[in-house]
Amino acid sequence: MKTKASQRTQAIVNDPIGRTLFRLTMPMIGGIIALMAVGIVDAYFVGQLGTAPLAALGFVLPITHGVNSIGLGLGMATSVLVSRYLGEDRFDRAARQITDGRVLITLIGIGLLLCLYFGQRGLLRLLGAEGEVLAEALRFMALWIPIIPLLLLTLTGNTILRAIGCPGKSAFLLALLATLNACLDPLLIFGFGPLPGLGIGGAALATAVAWIITYLVSHYVLSVQEQLILKGKYQLAELRDNWAELLSIGIPAIFANLMTPLAAAILTAMVARFGTTAVAGFGVSTRIESLCLLVAFALSSTLPMFIGQNIGAGKPERARVALFGAIRFTIVFQLLMWLLVAFYSRAIGSAFSTNPEVVEIIGRYLWIVPASYGAHAVTILVMVSLNALKRPKAALVTALIRLLLLNIPLAYLGGQFYGISGLFYGFALGNLLSAIVAWRVINKAWGEQVGANQ
Repeated sequence: MKTKASQRTQAIVNDPIGRTLFRLTMPMIGGIIALMAVGIVDAYFVGQLGTAPLAALGFVLPITHGVNSIGLGLGMATSVLVSRYLGEDRFDRAARQITDGRVLITLIGIGLLLCLYFGQRGLLRLLGAEGEVLAEALRFMALWIPIIPLLLLTLTGNTILRAIGCPGKSAFLLALLATLNACLDPLLIFGFGPLPGLGIGGAALATAVAWIITYLVSHYVLSVQEQLILKGKYQLAELRDNWAELLSIGIPAIFANLMTPLAAAILTAMVARFGTTAVAGFGVSTRIESLCLLVAFALSSTLPMFIGQNIGAGKPERARVALFGAIRFTIVFQLLMWLLVAFYSRAIGSAFSTNPEVVEIIGRYLWIVPASYGAHAVTILVMVSLNALKRPKAALVTALIRLLLLNIPLAYLGGQFYGISGLFYGFALGNLLSAIVAWRVINKAWGEQVGANQ
């Protein structure tokens, strides 16, 4: 396995940049489509149960995204460290970091499980859920909360596979997750033969079973195929040092990632003022948003590894060319995506709901907010690159500025003066201004990186 890892690293730090990024990113496009399909498929089938269950899914979304963001933050930190070690040709050190890190991730997962178990009702009420919608949301949470530790281990394990240059295996695991969820959803939501339908609880159970099976396959790939999970006794001093190194990057990365679901939670509460149908439409729209940004997300999953391994190998210029080339590409791509989504906005809304008010909300959102996705993509790529440069605090500050100083205030003001359309326009304007901030931050950070390497 050490020889194979070395061969993969040599290709990443020596092969043509564009071709290498294309080779690494293409599998992840399919993988991220599969991951996003989990939420979209849930929304599609739950939408057939009625407006209340669909709205409940909208209230649950910020919570599930919050947990996912913690997993992605821990995965980002692990990826930064592992990619640097591999670039320096230190495979054994990378394996030790991964092994020790998974112990910490398990403990964090158990802590999150307990916090949400005791705090879920209050959190959902804080978001604005009440009555039948609250009851439906709690049915979902009861079956989803228990798998949180395995979910975190699977997400971070997936990030590790990308960090070592195996995006194909990472994409396979995500496709497995989506396929299992899509097959189980209709069976468990509506029932089949003697199997009773569980409604929104069936969607949660389908998701939980899919994550459990994907975790088992992920653990096998990491431990047996890649030999990255070491056996034997843990050394307390080394464990403590590795945890400290992981958390020094992971904590700012977690908080930066949490800004997105936090903003989603605040926006959901804002949208709730316009009624249940508005929440239902907004919940569907945010799932479509993730699909529209899939190329940016795919690049954000491979760029940190590319940057880390090339900096570890003493080739920062390759990393710089890759980042700024990816930014230019995504701006053009997202403008084209906006035109496509806006044209089909009504048809997309009708596929998820028969309620004309819900369809109207989806249509408005898809006309307005996707126009700013190119700017949003810039911010995404900048933030993951800052983490790869071991500047997680700069990434966190960028996230704070984007969501708490720009997106949320502008969305609030827009909603106050121009209703729900104004809220959407305000959020889109926040994306545009955030990209300007992110661009200035990454140029400064890269200048400091060049100075440190000289």
